[in-house]
Amino acid sequence: MIRSAQALAAILLVSILAQITVAADEAQTISTHERWVTAVTHSPDGAIIATAGGQSLQYRPGDVLLWDAANGNLIATLEGHTSNVWSVAFSPDGQTLVSSGYDGKVIVWSVAEKKSTATLEKHKGWCRSVAFHPGGKQFATAGEDGTAVVWDLEGPKEAKEWKAHEAAIYQVAFSADGNTLATASTDKTVKLWDWQSGKENAKLEGNEDAVWCVAFGGDLIATGGADRQLRLFEPSGKLLATLPGHTDWISGVTFSPDGKTIATSSLDRSVRTWNIEQALAAAPGVQAAAATVKENKDQLQQAEDTIADSEPKIEPAKQKADILASVVLSRVAAEVLAQAQEAAEKYKDNSYVKVDVEGAKTAADEAAKVSAEKAKPLEADKEFTELVAKLNGGSSADAAKEKDAADKVAADLAEGLAKAQQTKDAATAALAEATAALKDLSSKQSTPLEGFNSTVWSVSFSPDGKRLAAGSHKALRVWDLAEAKELFPRVEKEEVATE
Repeated sequence: MIRSAQALAAILLVSILAQITVAADEAQTISTHERWVTAVTHSPDGAIIATAGGQSLQYRPGDVLLWDAANGNLIATLEGHTSNVWSVAFSPDGQTLVSSGYDGKVIVWSVAEKKSTATLEKHKGWCRSVAFHPGGKQFATAGEDGTAVVWDLEGPKEAKEWKAHEAAIYQVAFSADGNTLATASTDKTVKLWDWQSGKENAKLEGNEDAVWCVAFGGDLIATGGADRQLRLFEPSGKLLATLPGHTDWISGVTFSPDGKTIATSSLDRSVRTWNIEQALAAAPGVQAAAATVKENKDQLQQAEDTIADSEPKIEPAKQKADILASVVLSRVAAEVLAQAQEAAEKYKDNSYVKVDVEGAKTAADEAAKVSAEKAKPLEADKEFTELVAKLNGGSSADAAKEKDAADKVAADLAEGLAKAQQTKDAATAALAEATAALKDLSSKQSTPLEGFNSTVWSVSFSPDGKRLAAGSHKALRVWDLAEAKELFPRVEKEEVATE
C-alpha cells in the first residue's frame, strides 16, 4: 500500500513538473507571450525585439524581454523594475538598453551581458519615456513630474535638467540631427527644445486633448493622443494635417526608416499604417468631411438639447394655460354675479323684472371651486400661485390676457419641440451619411491591422522597414509587411480541465 502511494506520488510529481516545463517552454515564444507589452522597439541591426511591460500596471514587478526577431524565441528576461515598465530604447550601437517605468526608475542594461549596469532614480513618480540621442552618447527621460532630463551615457550622469511642462510628459524623442528634443504632454502641446541650452524653439499646438506620443520623420513631426487624431507638423510648429481614423486614444506613433509610412497604435485595439503621401493628398477632403460630420453632430446635439429642454416644460405650460382658462371662467362668472346683484338691487321694486341671483351665485361658486381645484397641483410654484391669486381679484379681461400668453408659451414650446425633432431626424440621417463618407475617405489614408483583444500600447518598425511589431495587453505581434502576414501567430492556451 505504501509502495503504491509512493508510486502515485511520483507519477503526480512528474505530471506537475511536466506541466510546469510545458508552461515555461510556452512562455519562451512571442506566439504564446501573455504579459503586458506597453513598449516595443527593435535593435539597430534588427536581430532583437525588446519589449517593456510586466504582469500588471503597478502592483507586480515589471520586466524587459529580449526576443529573437528571426524565430520569435525569448533570449533574456531583464528584471529590476518593481512595477510595470513603460519605455525601452536601444543605443545606436545596440550595446546598451535603457528602460523606464511606473516605479520612477531608469535602468541602464548591458545587452551583451543581459544585466543592469546602473539604476537612476531622478524622477518623482512615473517615468513614462526614454529616448536615445542619435549620437549614442546621451539619452533623455521624462515623466509625470513634467521634468525632462538628458543623461550622459558614460557614468551615467546627469547632463541637463529642466522643467519642460507643468503637466505630465508622456513621451520624448530626438530629431535625426540630435539638436532637438520633443516633449509630448498632457497639457495638449508638444514642445521642441534646444536641449543643450534648455531653450524652447517651437510649440506644436492643435491637439484637443493629452498628447501621448510624438515622433520625428524626415521633415515631419507626428503626434497622437487622447483626441484620437494623428497630426503632422512641420518642425516650425505649423500644422499640416489632422488625420482621423482611430476610434480611441492613439498610444504610439513611429515613422518607417524610409520616412514614407507612419504606424500608429491605439486603445481601439488596432494598429494603422499610413502612407504619408496619400494621407496628405487626401487630407483636404478628409477635413471637409470631418467638418461636415462635426456640423451634423453639433446640429444633432442642439436639437437634442432643445428637446431635452422643451419636453419637460410643455405639460406644465399646458397645465398653467388650463388653470388660467378656469380663472377666466371664474372671473366671468363673478362678473355675471355682480351684474345680477346690481340688477336685482336696481329693479327690486319692479315685479315684472326677475333676476336669478341665486343661479348666478351658484355658477360663480362652482367656477371658483373648479379653478381652485385645478390650481392645487401647482401650489408649490410660488410665482404662478401669486399670479393666480392676483387674477382672482381682478377682471376677466386681465385673466384672459394672461391665459392667451400662457397658450402662446405652450404653443411655442410644442412648435419648437416639433421642429427640434425634425432637425434631429434630419441631422441623424445626415450624420450617418457624412460619417460613412468620412470613413470611406479615411480608408484611403490608412490601413488597419486588427485582431487584438485589448489596448495596443506601442508599435515599432524594424530597421529595414520590412517588419512591424506591436505590443498590447498580454500579446506581442509581429508582421511581415511585404507579404502582409503575421510572423508568429498567436497560440492560445487550451483550458486545462480540473475535477
